[in-house]
Amino acid sequence: MKKVKKSLVVLICLLFIPVILIGCSNKPKVSADETAKILFNFYVKGDKNDLSKISMPKDKIEELSKFQKDTIIKEIRNGFLKEGLTLKNDQLEQIYKARLEALKKVTATTEKISENDKEAEVKVKATYFDEGKVSEKAMTDAVKEVEKLKLTNRQEIVSKLLDVYVKNLKVEYQNVKPSTDVKEGTYKFIIKEKVWVPQDIKKFASDIGSFNAGK
Repeated sequence: MKKVKKSLVVLICLLFIPVILIGCSNKPKVSADETAKILFNFYVKGDKNDLSKISMPKDKIEELSKFQKDTIIKEIRNGFLKEGLTLKNDQLEQIYKARLEALKKVTATTEKISENDKEAEVKVKATYFDEGKVSEKAMTDAVKEVEKLKLTNRQEIVSKLLDVYVKNLKVEYQNVKPSTDVKEGTYKFIIKEKVWVPQDIKKFASDIGSFNAGK
């Protein structure tokens, strides 16, 4: 899942391409702290409901939602391919959906630290869970379960292992409990055509993409 946060950098850049071309007034309708929360909810939790508040056209929202899903699924697939394992499309879909539901349990708060006519500082705090540990436990339990079957055919072993892993991972995601503590970061926002945007887009995206990893 380490590469997932890298995809967020691409996503956040794509998100703001149309935004900076919209509007004729420099005064944002949505505050910097609210904008930060809208972005966090979309990138991390897949919540696109409030993107229209920051001047994002409906067709662009749908395009970015699809891009986000396709990118995450591709990265999950590639991660297994590097280990010589191939997940089926329906298994990838199951993992994606289960992961997304787990991420919806994460909560974030945003606080405006300072603001003037040109820039603002916003602190983002969010609960998290360690995705690496979730996946590791699902695989460890899967290996133990498959070993008990005493299978001898390698292809059959691999197929069964992946089936059990996906089943276990879904359960682990369902049972995941976000942290009681939070990860946090403070980010500078600037005004681009009546919309607050992170000044350092890459850092903002990379940081919030790593919050849920618990590292």
